[in-house]
Amino acid sequence: MLRDRDYRAVFEASPDAMLVVDSEGVIRDLNPQALSMFGWSREEMEASRVERLVPAAGRGRHEQHRMRYAAAPRPRPMGQGLELKAVRKDGTTFPVEISLSPGKLSSGPGHVICTIRDITSWKRMRWLSRMKLTAAENERKHLSRELHDEFLQFLVAFKIRGKLLVDEADREERERAWAVIADEILTAIRGVKRMIRGLRSPKLEQQGLVSALATLFRDTRKVHGVTIHASVNLDWVADELDPVTVLAVYRIVQEAVTNVATHAGVSEAAVTLRSAEGLIIAEIRDEGCGFELSDFGAAPDDGHIGLAGMRERAELVGGSLTVQTSPGKGTTVRATVPMVGPGGEEW
Repeated sequence: MLRDRDYRAVFEASPDAMLVVDSEGVIRDLNPQALSMFGWSREEMEASRVERLVPAAGRGRHEQHRMRYAAAPRPRPMGQGLELKAVRKDGTTFPVEISLSPGKLSSGPGHVICTIRDITSWKRMRWLSRMKLTAAENERKHLSRELHDEFLQFLVAFKIRGKLLVDEADREERERAWAVIADEILTAIRGVKRMIRGLRSPKLEQQGLVSALATLFRDTRKVHGVTIHASVNLDWVADELDPVTVLAVYRIVQEAVTNVATHAGVSEAAVTLRSAEGLIIAEIRDEGCGFELSDFGAAPDDGHIGLAGMRERAELVGGSLTVQTSPGKGTTVRATVPMVGPGGEEW
């Protein structure tokens, strides 16, 4: 049979923070994990109201909930889908799950045992999983549009030209028609290679963001004849960024540059990337034809991943995207993304 000191040992050894709170909302006991989680000393936490562990904006609402709970206490397990926040002594807030177990203790009736779990890591893993699924879906949409715009149209044209070639009696005309078909096949092969490079960037994986961008700008000049005047001042931070952040920045710049090369009608454009106050700022600017942007949420149907895809990528890593454009006055795309280290902490 367990004795009081055995129950105390279980209380102290719990991997979760635990509080004993009376019917007035006063903390009467706590375990070492609670001290570590919240950063207060035992003397500071004991005999203080539990609302001190709740962010200031929600303390009044929490007190009302606590009083209603005290009138009809019942066990409440973790994982109830509640978005709960707690606050440390230093003022930082963090997401938590809390279970409540009412009961009578030897010290008096009306106590509630609160078990508190910091779910910061769990929420980040869930966010990363959601982001990966969304990114994969965006890539499928991108691939679908590329196949429709380039290769489906090519196959239709190839079928028509093939039929005309069969029916052509003149030898010289057949040779000219075959030369056109061969040229279109070569163009299609180049398009496949370009799509492969777009889906996967070995440079990004092997040599990092700055080198991958340099390769992207060189390829843009070779394939599209558009010169990119680049100013990339990220050397000192690029190697310290979370891979998810790096991929987002690369894809945003890649998509913006591709849009310039295929739609702006220019021979050059400017790209700048810099870091400032914990942010990466990427700006892609051209002096091309521009377009009417009546609703940013409904980006132009240009047959590519477009502005909506860039905005989604920025928002998935906690950033934002703005566009300035009008017909005949060029376009400026500006992405702002938080710098996140490999451990998931913002700088």
